[in-house]
Amino acid sequence: MFAEAERQRLLDLTADMVGRVRWEAAHGFQMTEEIPVLIAAQASVLLLGLDEDRALDNVGTVIVHRSTVTQHGERSVGGGVLTRDPMALSGQAHHRGPVLISWNAARRSLRRPGLGENVVLHEFAHKLDMLDDFLDGTPPLPDDGARTKWVEVCEMELSRLRRGEPGPLRPYAGTNPAEFFAVATEVFFDRPLALHDDRPELYRVLSEFYGQDPAGRWRSWSVSTTTPSATGR
Repeated sequence: MFAEAERQRLLDLTADMVGRVRWEAAHGFQMTEEIPVLIAAQASVLLLGLDEDRALDNVGTVIVHRSTVTQHGERSVGGGVLTRDPMALSGQAHHRGPVLISWNAARRSLRRPGLGENVVLHEFAHKLDMLDDFLDGTPPLPDDGARTKWVEVCEMELSRLRRGEPGPLRPYAGTNPAEFFAVATEVFFDRPLALHDDRPELYRVLSEFYGQDPAGRWRSWSVSTTTPSATGR
């Protein structure tokens, strides 16, 4: 699906992340050599179109759990509502701290692409969001104009989601702007055609930030795999 130059860049970014990041297994989980590679490869997709290869330098440690991670303490569930109920998470990104990933969830995303859910893309999108020391759903952008457009589009789409309008983003994206960006990133890369067709303005600002057109990539790949080859007798 990726062009040759993209594939080579993805390999280089993956190798860099595997070697640079500290990889830890949680609670006796037996982590094989392929697990860091597969997680790093998914995370590196976010970097393919960015000018800075080391944009995820704020990821120092990735802790891999066998299954879910339980979150304790007070947290927002959206709409200004707070709860202290424990919550099972597939992943978690800490500001100036590690990324926690459920291997079961990450493996499920690899085996069943196209659902618009990918825990690795989600948590590493949070780390991109945190680069400016704010977890606000707005990653570092090149200028004020880009930031203004980003906020305008994302606030509009977040409002539509909270009103219950149908679309490709799951309801969890309505929790807050940070979760909106992370879920939108999942869908941008995993269901790009749906996002492009249903939410073109959101697709456009994500495409400008990430420097990629995954919908175009998918369309090109689809044509190449369905066009019959010439044969002769």
